Amino acid sequence: MVLYFCFLVYRLIKRALFKKDRLPIHKHIIIFCLLVYFFNLISVTLFPLPIDAGLIKGMRYDSYLPFVSGNNFIPFYFFVDVYNEGLQFYVIRSIGGNLILLLPVGFLFPLLFEKLNNLKKMLLIGLFISLFIEVTQLSYSVYIKSVYRSFDVDDLMLNTLGTLLGYWFFYMLSMYYKRLANRYKNKNGTSINI
Repeated sequence: MVLYFCFLVYRLIKRALFKKDRLPIHKHIIIFCLLVYFFNLISVTLFPLPIDAGLIKGMRYDSYLPFVSGNNFIPFYFFVDVYNEGLQFYVIRSIGGNLILLLPVGFLFPLLFEKLNNLKKMLLIGLFISLFIEVTQLSYSVYIKSVYRSFDVDDLMLNTLGTLLGYWFFYMLSMYYKRLANRYKNKNGTSINI
């Protein structure tokens, strides 16, 4: 929220001094939604951080192997293993949660940045955001020498797929909007501007 407030102050000063480059209100709303989303994304995926030395010492164990213990680098291994244990609900919840996690990126980024209205670009953005989250979680575990947060290649794939799903929603709604705008323009001779 503080960052958004700073952004608004910057925009007001820029507008007052240069009298140009006004950002439409719907872009402000999208920026606000993205900021709230990213703060929540970070809080869910990266926090809390174990910073207490006593807590970290209690979490460490001698058999920890960096890049092996608690991490999954084999696609679908986690889901098959958990499913065989009889925890089907956990598999469904994990798949659903990881699909939904980056869905707003695929939907909101093309609304804010017209250059990102491209499937390949959204695929790369989703992959890089998910990879950043997973590598950060892996580095936590390596640093404290315990499985605090873990790297999971399944999360990487599902988060990226969730970004593409969000982009698909954006694409379908934009096609519907264009069709609706053309129909309205043909009927009344005027166009819809949002």
